[in-house]
Amino acid sequence: MPTFLTLENMIERVLCHDPLTRQRWASARAQAAMVRVRQSAYLPRLDATLGSNSGRSDTAYKQRNDAVGGRQRRFERRLNLSWVLFDFGRRDSGLLHAHNLLVAANAHYDRHLQEAFAGAAQLYYQALAARHNLLVARQVTALATQNVNVANARYEAGAAALSDRLQAQTAHSRAQLNEVRAEGALRSVKGVIALQTGLPAQVELELVGDLSRRVGMDFFDSLDDLLEQALQQHPSLVAARANVNAAKADIDERRAAGRPVLSLTANLSDVKTRQPMALNGDSHARNNSVGLQLSIALFDGFENTHHVRRAQAHLAATEAQLLDEERRLSLTLWSTYQALKVESLALQNTAQWVEQSRQTLSVVQGRYRAGVGSMIESLDALTAYAAAEQQHINTLNAWQETRLKLAASLGTLGFWTL
Repeated sequence: MPTFLTLENMIERVLCHDPLTRQRWASARAQAAMVRVRQSAYLPRLDATLGSNSGRSDTAYKQRNDAVGGRQRRFERRLNLSWVLFDFGRRDSGLLHAHNLLVAANAHYDRHLQEAFAGAAQLYYQALAARHNLLVARQVTALATQNVNVANARYEAGAAALSDRLQAQTAHSRAQLNEVRAEGALRSVKGVIALQTGLPAQVELELVGDLSRRVGMDFFDSLDDLLEQALQQHPSLVAARANVNAAKADIDERRAAGRPVLSLTANLSDVKTRQPMALNGDSHARNNSVGLQLSIALFDGFENTHHVRRAQAHLAATEAQLLDEERRLSLTLWSTYQALKVESLALQNTAQWVEQSRQTLSVVQGRYRAGVGSMIESLDALTAYAAAEQQHINTLNAWQETRLKLAASLGTLGFWTL
């Protein structure tokens, strides 16, 4: 039984079986965890220590010619609290840095989803085009078969030359070859679809849908409006802007790293010692303290200075990358917008071409059957009809792909654009 596959189902299966999609999602989750790590810096640190050790102590007094000693066992429990109260915005900058990197990771994930979405849709449209090519090839083969039959009948009746018969047979062989190649192309693209959707390559797929133009899907709005929309919401630019903001926050964090840090500290300890009377006997000491600690980095070998310079250089690089992304997106949007206009006009022309060549073929074949036309004229009409159909299919496929590319350039690719 064939496996029926709609465009929507095919895209869903491709996205589910795409390793890069899972990789991007895992990267976004890792960065989300890093945001939590940065948030934990606002909470206090509480450490507990439990220890037990044993040993021997021997002390000799030479003037008294005496010595004391014995074994000691020590049990200790300690609790230490540390809470950063003020650090000149270092934690705030670190959290902002991690948050912007999370925004960039989510944008990269969104961009990859749209790229995978567009690739899957284009593959499906290629399969529909291949299926349409096969139907046209079979139709041309059937027409070529009719020419052979008419040429044979006229030759046997003495109304046509042997050359008409041979030319018709040659055209029929060429049509059969094109049909075989069209069948191979369709099997090949179906195998690619099956593999990308997690199915065996030899599975029999039945594609649901047709390669037709969708009304109202030309995106013929003002180019300035489309460009403004793309600059605001395209995932690549969202990620680039987030990287710039993250680089700025990294500079602030590095600068704050060289400034003092004020912390609240507290300590509790409980120490028990067991030892002989010669060493003053057993003891039990309890201590607790609360205080403020100010940490000041006096000299670090200019390490933090170089960290700041590195962060500034990274900021310059991310800003240049943002400008490059904006220029690349503008160029892509301009070229795709113009290409879609061309393909939309070409669709109208190729549709007229198909209809005109079909009518011409019908008239020429009728003339040949009536004995007033030539085989060369009939074959030329058949070739022109096949070329018109092929060009129309290619143009329709190109229109679909260009439309998807334009939607991807706007950052709005989704099921609603299909």
